[in-house]
Order: sequence, then structure tokens, then C-alpha cells
Amino acid sequence: MKGALGLFRTGTIGGFACVWLTCLTMVCGCAGGGAKAAAPDAKERITQLSRLYKAYFERNKKGPPDEQALREFGQKLTPDERKGYLVGDDIESLFVSPRDKQKYVIRFNQPMSPTGGTKGLIWEAEGQGGRRLVALSNGYVEEYGEAMFKEYTK
Repeated sequence: MKGALGLFRTGTIGGFACVWLTCLTMVCGCAGGGAKAAAPDAKERITQLSRLYKAYFERNKKGPPDEQALREFGQKLTPDERKGYLVGDDIESLFVSPRDKQKYVIRFNQPMSPTGGTKGLIWEAEGQGGRRLVALSNGYVEEYGEAMFKEYTK
């Protein structure tokens, strides 16, 4: 009986430690996630803008000539088309980065290219913390430091 009681106590302490570590991990994880709350929204927004650019390119066989043409194209899409292209319904908000609060820089009249010659197509004007989100001509969105940013946007 004493052996069983000792095992029970060890199990309880081990169980308590496990619960405590789980709670600690959750608290630390939540605190760390709050600092980057804007990042997923920023990446999603530039991704949606890139998809809008791609939709324009697919329909017109060339990149949009300017922001106004891209904006008007997005506004003319039906709700089902916006859903199909995964661009969302708020076309106006797509043109400004939530991280630096500035309009995205967009290279107009550029082709979308799934292979070879990948370059920056859309990027944040200033970004955040020395890094910028860049939508590439192959459809991917990446975050780059200054050296890589310059490489993809030259």
C-alpha cells in the first residue's frame, strides 16, 4: 500500500509538472505571437494583390499598365470571380501595406513567370524591422532583408 501511495504521489507530481509546463508553453507562445500579429495580415494582403495582378495578366496577356487599371479591373470582378482568384472583396485595402502604412510599390507592364527570371513584382515601400515583403513574378511572397531585397528588385 505504501508503494502504491508513493507511486501515486510521484505520478501526481509528474502530472502537475506536465500541466505546469504545458501552461507555461502556452503563455510564452501567446506572448510571443502578439508581437507579430500584423505579419500574417500583411503577407495575406500582398499575396491577394499579387493574385489580382496575376488575374489581370491572365485575362489580358500582359501586366496592368498602372495602378488605376489594376484597381478598376479588381472592382469589376464579380464576387464569384474574386472568390475564385482568392483576392477578397475589399479591393481598395489591397494597395497599402498594414506594416508600413504605405502604398505597395508595383512594377507595372510585367509578365507573371512561374519559371526562370524571378524578380520582385510588388513590394513594401519601407517594410518593418529592416525587412520587406516582396511578391515575386513566380507568384510567391517572401520577406527579405535589404541585400536580398535589392537583388530581387534591381
